[in-house]
Formats: sequence, structure tokens, C-alpha cells
Amino acid sequence: MSKRLEKSFALATVLMLGAVAVGTFVRADLPKREAGLFSVLRAGQGVMLKESSGRYEITILDVGPGGRLSHSVTEVGPDYLVVQDLAEVTETRVPVYSLKAIIRIKPPKK
Repeated sequence: MSKRLEKSFALATVLMLGAVAVGTFVRADLPKREAGLFSVLRAGQGVMLKESSGRYEITILDVGPGGRLSHSVTEVGPDYLVVQDLAEVTETRVPVYSLKAIIRIKPPKK
């Protein structure tokens, strides 16, 4: 009886490892969804950056292409944001824990 139990256990282990391997390949093909605090920000996007007592407020204006704002986003990480001023002199790295708010201003609907 113990031989039969060992064979059943071995078969179950092989099937489980096969299912994990197939699941890994299937998941690799799925597109990665962006969610979270920085999901509304993209590299190259214009933003306004305001700092007060070490806390940052980022404002996004939906002004369309050509809308010039005080800063532009250069990099979006999982827990940080890098913005650069329009003169390209100052680069600011904003960690998620020092972020006060991300404000999005939309134009009124007509």
C-alpha cells in the first residue's frame, strides 16, 4: 500500500509543478496593468510641482498637446517620480511617502 501512496504523491507533485509552469507562461503573456498612485502620470507629461515643508503636490492640467507647465515628468517608478523643470536645470525625485496629492484639473464639458 505504501508504494501506491508514494506513486500517487509523486504524480500529484508532477501535476502541481506542471500547473505552476503553465500558469507562469500564461501570466507572462498578459499585459501588465498599471494601477496605483502614479497611474495617471506618463514620461514626457507636463505637470506643475509645488513643494511645501517637504511635501509635494503635483497638478495635471488636461490642456492638450503643446500645453506648457512648470515641470515635465521624466521617469515614473513604482514608488517614486522624477520631474524636471522647463529650463532643464533642476531634476527632482519625489518619493511616494513625501507626496501630498496628485490633482487633475479637467476643462469644463461643453
